Amino acid sequence: MILLQLIAGFLGTVSFAILFESPKRYYLYCGGIGAFGWFIYLVIMHYWTVPVTATFVSALVLTFLSREAAYALRAPVTIFLICGIFCLVPGIGIYNFTYNFFIGDSVKAAQTGVQVLKIAIAISLGISVAYEFSPKWFYAYRRRQKLLEQKNK
Repeated sequence: MILLQLIAGFLGTVSFAILFESPKRYYLYCGGIGAFGWFIYLVIMHYWTVPVTATFVSALVLTFLSREAAYALRAPVTIFLICGIFCLVPGIGIYNFTYNFFIGDSVKAAQTGVQVLKIAIAISLGISVAYEFSPKWFYAYRRRQKLLEQKNK
């Protein structure tokens, strides 16, 4: 079951990369990052059923992986991050909120809306916290710096 979800996460992320018009050479990286982020989410939800925490940690890991890929491949981080975060966006929650709002079920709409807002904030906080890490934390960055130092000698 988890394998099917990971494959779906990979294909969904690659599909979004195509829709987002990412360069073709990055499709597999985007898909891998998105699938791994979804895997982290599933693992955390299995042991600790708090979607907000699972989303925060997954967004943190996705941002870290996106930055690592960006340094390694010399590409913008947004290519990997925007595509990778696709699996975590609470699309069904937004749909349910809108549906309940328009049919007049204010209580259910409010409950769903608050949960969607919490998840959206968790995604943004995960990205923000991961962006606070120094570039020196990333292997690809350190490797590139070493190569530049050796070249300059």
